[in-house]
Formats: sequence, structure tokens, C-alpha cells
Amino acid sequence: MYQHKSLASSPSLASETRSPTHVTFRSPSKENSTGSTVERPAVPPLSCMRYSPRPCVNQALVDALKPLRDYRFAEFGSGAPESISYSTALSAIIGTPFKIESGAEARKINKIGEKLAIKIDEFVRTGKIQDSVDVLENDRFIALSSLMTVHGVGHHRAKELYLQGYRSAEDLRKTGQWDKEFQYHEDIQEKIPRSEVESIQEFVRIQLARIEPGAHTVLCGGYRRGKTMSNDVDVLITYPHQDGKERGILRKLVLRLEAKGLIPPDGVLSFSQPATLRTTRANKRASSFDSLDKALVIFKHPANGTTRPRDFYRRVDLIVAAWENYGAALVGWSGGTQFERDLRIHAERLGYKFDSGALRNRTTGEIVRTMTEKDVFRALELDWIPPEGRNTDP
Repeated sequence: MYQHKSLASSPSLASETRSPTHVTFRSPSKENSTGSTVERPAVPPLSCMRYSPRPCVNQALVDALKPLRDYRFAEFGSGAPESISYSTALSAIIGTPFKIESGAEARKINKIGEKLAIKIDEFVRTGKIQDSVDVLENDRFIALSSLMTVHGVGHHRAKELYLQGYRSAEDLRKTGQWDKEFQYHEDIQEKIPRSEVESIQEFVRIQLARIEPGAHTVLCGGYRRGKTMSNDVDVLITYPHQDGKERGILRKLVLRLEAKGLIPPDGVLSFSQPATLRTTRANKRASSFDSLDKALVIFKHPANGTTRPRDFYRRVDLIVAAWENYGAALVGWSGGTQFERDLRIHAERLGYKFDSGALRNRTTGEIVRTMTEKDVFRALELDWIPPEGRNTDP
């Protein structure tokens, strides 16, 4: 249910330039019509090592497999092994720079197993995957997917509701017991065009400037990866070259947005400020850099009489990062889910801990200063992948 939370010389910010990745791995190969072997480009094992555009070379195959991944998300949750294995395999297909022409060829790519290879052969042969077609017509999957569109209903709760006889979000609406969840439900189910995402950022920027001038804001999430439509809006905030100035800003910003009517009553869905509340002592690093100050809110985007004939309500994440960790925050909030998962795995192998709060030495806890995204890639010995190459999810 909706819950209102009580609110009491450095690198520049210029856009990162795109450069190709150069990672050497054993490449899959195939035979051409003359029987000779044709070497395929390398497919690195982790998504943080490969360029993953959208659409990708194998987009039709990815689209055909996506319902099977979504089915696992609905049944087991996105963090379950059954779901992660499928997400990992799909991200490998997305990051494959050549058209996959057979299951046997796909098997040479990291994380593509025998069962998936069979489905790829089916797709190559027929242009579809029957299991995916069946899933899209499965009454249970349709019901769980609908129930999970309601705020606060995850896969566990959806399955409980299903057992109680609910088959859709509309069934919940009719009970009258979920009025808060449905207050903005229709609006937040709609995709948000890029122009509207940019407009919301500007509203936030203006109010932020009234509180404490000098802030830098950047749009993250799917928008930054180049998507034409977004599910929500992620606004990352920092104060360049001014460590510590960001503390307490999120509370002030949310209170001002509420006062201006840009966040409606009960529109603060979650609010946390571990970075602001962290404590430090002499000769000891702050210990709570693994979290950022964050607020998930319902934002009322005012009507303008033209592109918005009425007020629209959108989900907006407001995130505040310290300048010395801005690069880590930008990477952490700009990649697809699988990209971020693989980046954490890779960092751990090198003796680091990475999350959107900071990049740290796992042994000492020492912070690696990352004012730009490229600082993160350099520290982790990775070739630069621009945001539009981090579309690792179908």
C-alpha cells in the first residue's frame, strides 16, 4: 500500500565519449557454404565487458524468448536462480555481435545451455518458440502479471492473491480495499516519452536551485540508455567539487516539491537518507557509502495545455550522490539489471565491492574516488562501454 514517509582539480561533467571495447576471448566459429571455418567475433563472458545495444542483432530472437523470462519472474521473482539463469543467457544473446544461426552455434556462447539451444533451433526453423506462445496465453501468467502491476504486489503477494481467487488488477480495484494503490495506477502504467522525462527533470532542477544553487542533475535509467519510452524517471543529483554539500538536500527537496504540489498527498512511496545520516570519526572512513539518499515519489506533472492536456502522475526516483562517488552512482543507475549484476561479480573478483553508493576495496573498505563513469571502468580494468551499450535486459 502507499505509505507516506514522514520527512523531518577534478574531472569534468562532460558526457563520456564512446570508444569501442577490445576484450580478447575465444570466439565461436561456423562453417560457411564451402565448408571452411569462419571465425565469429568474440563474445565476452560478462555483460559489463560487451556492448549491448537496443535493438540488437538478435532482437527478434530476444523478443521471442522474453516471455519465458517474464514467466520465471512472475513465478519465482527476479532474484531467484531460475530467473537469473535465464536473464544471464538472454543478456549473452543481446551482447552477441553477430546473428545466431543455430543452437549449436549458440552453445559456444557463455551461459547458453542445451535446453535454450533447442529453443533457438526452433526459432531459426519456424520463426517462433511455441513455449513462449503458450506462456502468453497461460491464464495463471496473465493473472500474475496483471496483479503485479499494483504497487506493493510482488511475485509472492501476487501468488497469494491468485490463490484467493483474484485474477487481475481490476479484481483488486473492485474490492475497494486498494484505493491508495489505484489512485495513480493508470498513469504510472503508461510509458513516458523522452520529452516528458526531460520536462520532469527541469521541474526538479528549478526547485533544487531554489533550495541550494550549484547542483548538477542527470537523467539515468532507460532514458540514459537511449530508450524512447521510460517506465519511470531517475534523477541523480550531486554538487560538483563540493563534498558534503549534498547532505540533507533530499529532505529539503522533497518537502519543497510537496509544498509546491508537485508531489501529491501520500505521494512519497519511500524515503531514506543513509548517506546524510552516516557518521565519521578521525582517521576512519565513513562506513555507509553502500547506500545513497533516495526517494521514490509520485510526481504530478502539471498540464501545459498542449502535450499534456491534464496533469499526469509519474513515478520518479530522486537520488543524491556525493561528488567523490558520483561516477559510481551514475554507473549504478544507468545500466540494465544484468549489467549491474555482472559488474558486481567482476568487481568482487578484483577485490572490490561495487554498488551505486561507491566503489570500495573489499579488504580495507577504502573508497576509490570515482567522479566520472570512466573512473569506475578504469579501476575495474574494463574498456569503456557507453550507456547506450548497457541495454542488457530484453
